[in-house]
Amino acid sequence: MQRSQFITPFPGGRSHREKVFEAPEGSFSETENLYRYAIELSHQTPWVSDTEGNILYIGPGWADMVGHPLEDLLGFGWMKFVHPDDAERLKQARRDTLASGASYECEYRIRTADGSYRWFRSSAGARRNADGAVMLWYGTTQDIHDRKLAELTHQGHTRVLEMIAAGRPLGEVLTALCRLAEDQINGARCSVLLFDPLRQLLRNGAAPNLPAAYNAAIDNLPIGPAVGSCGTAAYRRSTVIVSDIASDPLWAPWRDLALQHGLQACWSKPILTRSGDVLGTFGFYYAEPRSPTQSEMASIDGVSHLAALAIERQRSEAALRESEEHYRYSVELNPQIPWTADAKGNVISTSSRWSQLMGGTTDKTEGSGWATAVHPEDLPFVRENWFEAVRTRGALDVECRGCLADGSYRWFRSRAIPRFAEDGTVIRWYGTVEDIHDRKVAEEQLHRAAYHDDLTGLANRRFFRERLKHALDGVSDDSRAVGLLVMDLDHLKQINDRFGHDAGDDLLKEFAQRLRDGVASTDVVARLGGDEFAVILSDVAGEEEVAEIARTILSRMQEPLKRSGKALDCRTSIGGAVACGAGTSPEDLQKQADLALYHSKSSGRGAFKMFIPALRQEAQRTASALEVAAKAIESGWIMPFYQPKVVLASGALGGFEALLRWQHPRGGIQSPEKIAPAFNDTELGTAIGERMRSCVLSDMRGWLDAGLSIGRIAINASAAEFRRDDYAERVLEELRRTGVPARYLEVEVTESVFLGSSTQLVERALRTLSAEGVTIALDDFGTGYASLSHLKRFPVNTLKIDRSFVQGLESDAGDAAIVKAVLSLGHNLDIEVVAEGVETAFQSSLLQRMSCDLVQGYHFGRPMPASDVPSFIISWQGA
Repeated sequence: MQRSQFITPFPGGRSHREKVFEAPEGSFSETENLYRYAIELSHQTPWVSDTEGNILYIGPGWADMVGHPLEDLLGFGWMKFVHPDDAERLKQARRDTLASGASYECEYRIRTADGSYRWFRSSAGARRNADGAVMLWYGTTQDIHDRKLAELTHQGHTRVLEMIAAGRPLGEVLTALCRLAEDQINGARCSVLLFDPLRQLLRNGAAPNLPAAYNAAIDNLPIGPAVGSCGTAAYRRSTVIVSDIASDPLWAPWRDLALQHGLQACWSKPILTRSGDVLGTFGFYYAEPRSPTQSEMASIDGVSHLAALAIERQRSEAALRESEEHYRYSVELNPQIPWTADAKGNVISTSSRWSQLMGGTTDKTEGSGWATAVHPEDLPFVRENWFEAVRTRGALDVECRGCLADGSYRWFRSRAIPRFAEDGTVIRWYGTVEDIHDRKVAEEQLHRAAYHDDLTGLANRRFFRERLKHALDGVSDDSRAVGLLVMDLDHLKQINDRFGHDAGDDLLKEFAQRLRDGVASTDVVARLGGDEFAVILSDVAGEEEVAEIARTILSRMQEPLKRSGKALDCRTSIGGAVACGAGTSPEDLQKQADLALYHSKSSGRGAFKMFIPALRQEAQRTASALEVAAKAIESGWIMPFYQPKVVLASGALGGFEALLRWQHPRGGIQSPEKIAPAFNDTELGTAIGERMRSCVLSDMRGWLDAGLSIGRIAINASAAEFRRDDYAERVLEELRRTGVPARYLEVEVTESVFLGSSTQLVERALRTLSAEGVTIALDDFGTGYASLSHLKRFPVNTLKIDRSFVQGLESDAGDAAIVKAVLSLGHNLDIEVVAEGVETAFQSSLLQRMSCDLVQGYHFGRPMPASDVPSFIISWQGA
């Protein structure tokens, strides 16, 4: 059998025969194919070197991997192509093999024909002779560049992730990322810019291999549609590839800056959160124009993702630190003090701030000690809420008073929630306690201010209404009743005017105290405002008991208040009402009492009146009269009728009294009695007076222009017209406007006008009118509240004797005596006297013999409309 031989070429053109192996004839080609295919499929290049490492043989795949021809390697070895950083490691592997006799494997980088390096792995073993000396090296070399890059990339990513997890400063992590990217992408110089959302700018984050001057120049870079690679990438939220800075319009403002620092290409990828918000940009700069490969884009994506993780982690940690600081300060400054307790409510732990607040030690509170600190009045309430929270599996929220070390009490609010086991039993309580003393005190003060009168300390109107409703809601049958008394101080206005408001305040306080002393402690005493007071009698037998209490109050108020040697009148007028059984509303009961008070004041002050249904009917009639009066004013129904006044001595016409009439569309001419309540209403009374003056002055102007002798025309003025303190000014202005001389006008008032709260206003108005020539007449003298002091105090020019005395002249000696006395008084005071209601010639004759100045009545003429006055004057003068 013949044997085949394997010939190995050696460098230098020499041939060297070496018998590799011997095989039977015909089997060599199959063996050779086996090894050839095995080598090719494993992507390994076989080689043989001498003892010095010079390559004697290398497979054909070498040129494909590194781009160098075989001639550059054979006879020399490839150490000259090995990366300097890897050469020593390769040499050491060979030395270890020579020492141990074992084969070796080593991974290292070899420079390729284009100047770049690729990773390879060589496996080799030594062939020795019988003496153990190395004769040849046999080995294979495999391109592991892609696998090695992936491995190094993974290692780099792992190192960066470890830095992120370890909480390394963001600048260090980003610098490491830049270096990792530069290792993966040949020739790249990387930078990371961080987005400032407040200023909408990009700030330097890391750029270890870019010029410092360039980094400083692009710091605070704006974002926009044409701001280089990075500013545009942040604006678009997508990758921007600028392959040639010199020609790309995006770089126009920064072109010279980049080229000056040798930067000719820049790729930028935005760093985004998972939700797409911009965190920054990752930039890749190159010293020559170029575009990225697919593998480089993959590397860019990888490092950009790590950058996003690092930046988000840093922001999250910053937010966490801020939150922790906020929580720390919140806990330290929070007025709520935490505590825990066991299932039975025994305190396990609490903050030292509790002992600081209470002034004692914490151990006094632990266990059940908290119960001894709760105010005895509040403890049942606290326990009840505690058990209710367990029953309902809800939260505990109570306000109670706690005892301090010095024995005083403060208000606290305790809130807690129980933690339950699976079987429903309480495991532990978690809660807080908060000092709310200042708030509670403020609430009490606000409540008192909201529900009590500052001056007297009594309940105010708001509290009165709530308590009255509560009292009425509690009435369920007719066996008991709720009584109500309302009252006014009779002379508070006069006391304020005469002695000052301090005296009035003292009177109010004294009145309030006497009210408290005159009723039961369970009754509510309230000041409704001004001089108005009320007492709620929450449990009375009926009207008689209410009346008895009212009489007791009246009795207590009889004694004046002594102040600085002066006696202040405390007397009051009282109205009462009773609600028996359910169904009476607070509003109805108060209206009933108010009606009774009004009746009490109108029938004489210092008295008590109980509500009766007739008062409601009277009130309804009053309301109806007011409604009719308002309609009459609005519709112009008000008009004057004139009754003549005659001078008895000469029989001459002395003037007229303008009497109010109103004409109903269907009922015709009406007397003033049907709208009499309107005369005491400020708004309506004033409006009626203005309407009457307007008509009367207009009529007077017409008569004067016609040359008629009209004497004086008297107009009645109600008390309501003086309440605004401008009555005299209005009258004088109307006289000036119409051109009627003041001497032709007389203003009539009744003595009731002098008795109201506007006495000083009335006096000022009458004196102002009198000074301008308007005469003042006192009507119905001798009736009601007649007082001689009024003749001294007020400027009265005329007294009018009431018709009730004139009608009794013929039959009643008393009436005749009164008439004579009034006439004598008037003559002595130089005051003109007019007798009203003269209806017979005999009455006229008697009055003439008594020297009465003027008379008026049906005997001389009935009231007539203005249109009849001129003919009456002419006929009277002709007669």
